[in-house]
Amino acid sequence: MLRRLHSLTPRQRTLVAVLALLVVVAVPLWGLLRKQGPPMEEGFMLVFAEQFLHGMVPNRDFLHLYGPGGVWVLAGVFKVFGTSLLAERLVGLAQLLGIIFGVFVLVLRPWGRTLAVVGGTITALIILPPIGLTALAWNGAVAFGLLGIAAGIGATSARTTRGANNLALASGALFGLAILYRP
Repeated sequence: MLRRLHSLTPRQRTLVAVLALLVVVAVPLWGLLRKQGPPMEEGFMLVFAEQFLHGMVPNRDFLHLYGPGGVWVLAGVFKVFGTSLLAERLVGLAQLLGIIFGVFVLVLRPWGRTLAVVGGTITALIILPPIGLTALAWNGAVAFGLLGIAAGIGATSARTTRGANNLALASGALFGLAILYRP
């Protein structure tokens, strides 16, 4: 098996590492989708996004302790797919995947694929059980922040000026999104 892995190209080995990390996340996914999340937080996220869709403004019409980014994203998802616990939890899953893969990418370059998978797995084990799939604002902020750091570091080592510029712009946009969530 190891000999077969070493015969793969670096890109293929990275894909195998990503797939391994996706399996780590997929194993508890069915239970997390069915398990009750933190009632207050999950209720807030469902109600706040729906109130926003009805024309109410966070911190004017209802108290919302974070920036508007999380409410805006959820409201957009609810507008397209309808207000549901499943839609809210899938947004939460996307945010948690952003954190897990943000750690993976940050560890990948300096320490390699094996430690990147270990780092991503430890991150998943730390954040998935206690938080569940609730679309909390700070999850989105941390995910965008980690991915912004990764893009910024990538910009410093890009092979071309165009690649460096694109990664720098992506880094700035990701940090802007993190600030919209304002943890």
